[in-house]
Amino acid sequence: MQFSVLEKIVISVLSLATLSSFGYEVWKRLSIVLKGLGGFPLDRFAERLWRAFREVLIHERVIRDRLWPGLMHAFVFWGFIAFGIVTLDHFAIGFNRPLLSEVARHSYSFMVIPVALFVLIGICSLSYRRFVIQPDALGKHSPTSGLVAVFIALLMLTYLYGEMSPPAVVVKMNWWLHSLLILAFLILIPRSKHLHLVFAPFNIFFRPFDTPVHQAVSINLEAEEEELDAMLADLTRLTKNQALDIFSCVECGRCTDACPVQRGGGVLNPKHHFILDLRQPLLDSGDVNVLDQINVEAGWECTTCQACTYACPVGNQVEKSDEIRRLQVMVEGQVPQEYQKLFMNLQETGNTEGAFSSSLADRLPKFTPDKEYVLWLGCFARYNMDPNYTKSVENYAKILDVAGVSYGVLEKEWCSGDPANRLGEKMTYQLLMEHNLEQLSSAKKVTTMCPHCAVNIGKEYRKYGDVPYEVEHHTQVISSLIEDGRLPLSGKTAESVTYHDPCNLSRILEEVDAPRKVIKATAENFFELEESGKKTLCCGAGGGLWWKKEGTGRTHLVRAEQIMKSGAETVVTGCNFCYGMFNQGLGPMTPEGGDPVKVKDLAELVAENIDSPSNGATHSNVP
Repeated sequence: MQFSVLEKIVISVLSLATLSSFGYEVWKRLSIVLKGLGGFPLDRFAERLWRAFREVLIHERVIRDRLWPGLMHAFVFWGFIAFGIVTLDHFAIGFNRPLLSEVARHSYSFMVIPVALFVLIGICSLSYRRFVIQPDALGKHSPTSGLVAVFIALLMLTYLYGEMSPPAVVVKMNWWLHSLLILAFLILIPRSKHLHLVFAPFNIFFRPFDTPVHQAVSINLEAEEEELDAMLADLTRLTKNQALDIFSCVECGRCTDACPVQRGGGVLNPKHHFILDLRQPLLDSGDVNVLDQINVEAGWECTTCQACTYACPVGNQVEKSDEIRRLQVMVEGQVPQEYQKLFMNLQETGNTEGAFSSSLADRLPKFTPDKEYVLWLGCFARYNMDPNYTKSVENYAKILDVAGVSYGVLEKEWCSGDPANRLGEKMTYQLLMEHNLEQLSSAKKVTTMCPHCAVNIGKEYRKYGDVPYEVEHHTQVISSLIEDGRLPLSGKTAESVTYHDPCNLSRILEEVDAPRKVIKATAENFFELEESGKKTLCCGAGGGLWWKKEGTGRTHLVRAEQIMKSGAETVVTGCNFCYGMFNQGLGPMTPEGGDPVKVKDLAELVAENIDSPSNGATHSNVP
């Protein structure tokens, strides 16, 4: 097949025009991304490359949560990789300079023909799902999705037809049709959600390893007014990573499917409110100052559980409630009524309850620098926000005593700042943090039963400077004590036990193994909930929502219903807020005449099975 000079000119003009259009649209979006705050992280470079290989080429996250559609998407993606050489050779033929010899092309076709068939299966399956099954998470019909599906199917068909040795009169017609489809595809990609083909691999590579990654808001009260104004102005701006997220979104709706607020009937839809609603404002303004476009009501509903971020197959840090809340509180001065007293208590007394003393703290040993651990109580335990939880803390003290671990509580422990941090009151958060860092200056190790506190004193504080201690959640400490043989166990609980993974522990601290090792060592009949590990479902108390009045949604009941349906006699957890939510929510769900599901902290389960002559906390570490 030979091409005339005129045909070569047409090919050149069309290709140049298409590539120029493609490049312009990509650069238009990339230039906006580059205006974002901060930079792209390059730490742990080898790990980033390995992650990109697994998640881009292997399609690990795409397949993980939606096996069949994920596999179909992988077929299409792998097909386009295989077709890369075919496409380059195809256009080279148009200039009478093929890249592959006839022998090489024929040999390569033995692999590509089956691949083309798999691509056809994949794109037809995905089209059936979108346009016939129509899952809610995918949203309304997308004309571009239909057009892309047609383009891909025709590309495969024209290729396969060309490999069947068609009559000479139609060979060139088929070649031109195949070429025009490729060029049309290049025009369509940057103008649709299929731009993720370009940006998603980079987004996955640059994705931070920590979750969440909200920018630290450092407030210097002695700074000049201009500096403070500039700091407040930056609160409306996306970071580079966040802007790249928005243009990388594949609109699959997995974040919406995972969201406990959406599942509970709330307003929040993370796919739209945290991602897609910001895309057009970015393009319209040509800048990244769009955070004030986030739906305020949706932002206040978020539990900050990070389920949306964990579910995203293209590496988006989806959750942006931190951004809209800090704007509302620090710039607009709009604080929901239920949080006004909370903030006042934190500012005046250093704790959420406005308390001046703690009977629990008074009964526990006081920390001195010679002791191994600071036992960080947190407001929930320290001020009896659920009186039943006090025994869980005493049981943890008993465990430490039996194992011979020295510990003590801080006399001047203030709130870790989690509610202030998650609700946007960054000035109060900074004051609490500075006080606590001073109190912890002589500590080398801290242990706490509250994952929210562990996240803040262990991870969030590090965003502002060096932290001189390490933080271990109590499930990690107990697991190590059992593994080291320092905690003698007398037997196992016979009742059926399930475990609820706290969001902050499983997704933010990435600890899912330690509590399971402990439960398996202390319970005979343990089984997993439907959603467990990093796929856990939030109890509804995260993001400061413990203090929020009940709204239109029922986020707090969705997980409780799952536990009831599981048939468990006991639900164990490793978070005080989860404990409190289930203690309140499971009782009313119990059928008349039925036995209520018992709620236990992991420490309670272990303490019941310790081979010790004492049934209570011994506090042998009291000085």
